[in-house]
Amino acid sequence: MKWYFAIDEAGSLGDTGEDAKTAVRSAAALGQLTPHLLYYGARNGFTAWMQAHGVTVIDAAPAFLDTIHATQAAGIYEAHSIGHWLRAVIPAIEQTDEFILYTDCDVIFLNPVNWSAIRPRVLAAAPEFKKDNWNYFNAGVMVVNVPALRVSYPAFESLIRERMNDPADYHNYDDQFAFNEAYRGHWDRLNPALNWKPYWGFNAAAGLLHFHGPKLAALASIAAGDWHADNQTAIQLGKMADAHLDSYIAWAETLGDRLQRSDFARALAFSSLASTLIRYRKTKSFQSIDSSFMNFCMF
Repeated sequence: MKWYFAIDEAGSLGDTGEDAKTAVRSAAALGQLTPHLLYYGARNGFTAWMQAHGVTVIDAAPAFLDTIHATQAAGIYEAHSIGHWLRAVIPAIEQTDEFILYTDCDVIFLNPVNWSAIRPRVLAAAPEFKKDNWNYFNAGVMVVNVPALRVSYPAFESLIRERMNDPADYHNYDDQFAFNEAYRGHWDRLNPALNWKPYWGFNAAAGLLHFHGPKLAALASIAAGDWHADNQTAIQLGKMADAHLDSYIAWAETLGDRLQRSDFARALAFSSLASTLIRYRKTKSFQSIDSSFMNFCMF
């Protein structure tokens, strides 16, 4: 099956680019997926690395990029990343396969999955914070019915443009909200094991691990006491790490062992993280951590 992931030039130069390389190596180790990268920006060393590792790199941009630029210039919308919006171009790019897999860059493929057996009406996705909260879905892993998405795309794009022009949505409107709003009631449930989050606990049967929430660099910073919780997102990431510390330690230890053949540098990073988190756990008291924000419902 074709696997699509997406990044822009700015993202390729930082931690997200390193996450994407780990994702590619882990997918290659299983040998089930044909990787395709949707890329926005100037080609660079990152894209050369991707091509050298068998990834088809596709230059892409959202069809509504003009609206993003215009609304940002007018001060009524803020796009945190063009790369996040690239998943919306899949129905225009993919012209041969009926079903494809899309993931964010911060995933690690763990076990073989019969992805081709998943055939959603439009898309299949799993919950976000709570694995039993099907109120809305996490758009970081989706099996997509490309023809169905293509048929619905004109209305989807119109809705996106309308929302971006609404000043009330300045901070809250993003690609995930867009997909959930447009396809509410039209998406199928994906087994949560195929979009497993570290804070759900250790799961040896997980098909892939999605570092939704604090990622490797953030976890290392939190454990080292260098985390600057100076905004709501940073505060929540810190709470997620503290509230699920045992799970993060278990995953860091496992990945430190598991990735040694396919991604030795990342394996060392995870092993180091496990040790740092264990030391951090000894210095903290976690009796009352408010993680109620993880009960969020979009609708």
